[in-house]
Amino acid sequence: MNYKIFSNIPCVAKIKEEAYELDETNYLELDEESTIYLYPLVKGYLPKIIKFSDPSIKKIRYKDTFLIFPEFLVVPSGEISLCKAFGNKMACLTGIPYKFTISSEDKCFTYSIQKELKLPEIISIAGAPCVSAEVSGKSYLLIFDGTSFIELLGEIEIDKSKIKALTDLQTSSHHGELSEISVSMGKTSVQTDLVYLDSKPRLKKSTAAKNYTFLEAVKLKDLNLAKTFLSDKLNEKLDDKHLEKFFGEFDSILPLSQNEFCIINKSTPVRVLEFKNSNGKIVDVN
Repeated sequence: MNYKIFSNIPCVAKIKEEAYELDETNYLELDEESTIYLYPLVKGYLPKIIKFSDPSIKKIRYKDTFLIFPEFLVVPSGEISLCKAFGNKMACLTGIPYKFTISSEDKCFTYSIQKELKLPEIISIAGAPCVSAEVSGKSYLLIFDGTSFIELLGEIEIDKSKIKALTDLQTSSHHGELSEISVSMGKTSVQTDLVYLDSKPRLKKSTAAKNYTFLEAVKLKDLNLAKTFLSDKLNEKLDDKHLEKFFGEFDSILPLSQNEFCIINKSTPVRVLEFKNSNGKIVDVN
C-alpha cells in the first residue's frame, strides 16, 4: 500500500531523521505506514503528529494509494515558544501571555496561564505533558492528565512519577495545601490535605482579626479551627453541618468593620454578616 501526504499549508514533515518540505504543489509519498511530525512554516498554526493507523485522520483511498490530508489547528494566541511531541499528541507553549496547548488529530485542550513564567520548559512526568517554570521565586508546574489541567505553585518535589507540592494559601492563620500526585500512563490521581505551614495556626488577638480568621477557616472547611473562635454555648448548639449550611460556599471575604463582613460568591448574592463578640469569643452571627 502507498501513502501520499498533502498539505495546503507550507510545512516540514519529519520521519525519523529525514525532513521533507510540503506545500500545495509538493506532496510526500511513502510505501509503508509511519508516524510523521508536521511543523508549519507559517505563523498561526500548531505542529501536529499523524499516524496512518489513526481512524480520525482524514484520508481517501484511491486504487492502491491512501491520500492523506492533515488539518492544522490554529494557535490560540501569540507565537509558539516551545513544542514537544508526546506519542500522538503535540504540546505547545504559546505567548506571551502564555497558553499551554495539547493537540492531537481531532482534539485540542488549552490552558491560559495567568502568571509571569521565568525559564519555562515542557517536560514529561510519566508520560504526562507538563510546563515547568519559576514564578516569583517559587516552583511552578502545570500538568495535563488527558482531559484537564492541574496547576501547582509553591515548594514542588518530583520523584519519577510522584509529585509533592506544598502551596501557601495566603491566609492569616498560615494555611497550606499539601498535594500528592501520582502519574501513570499520562493519567493522574490526586490527594490534597489542608495543613498549617507553621505546624499550628497563627492567631491574632484583635476582635476583627478573630472574626476574619473564623471566616477564612469556614471557607477552607477547617471547621475544627473555626469552632475555637465560638463561645461554648454556640459550640453546644452548632455542629459542622449547621456551620456549612449557614455560611455556604463563598469565594472571598470583605471586611466592613471589626464586626461586619461581606462574604462573596460569584453565583449568589453578596451576604453581609454581623458578629457579636464577648470575652474574646463569637457569641452570635446575623
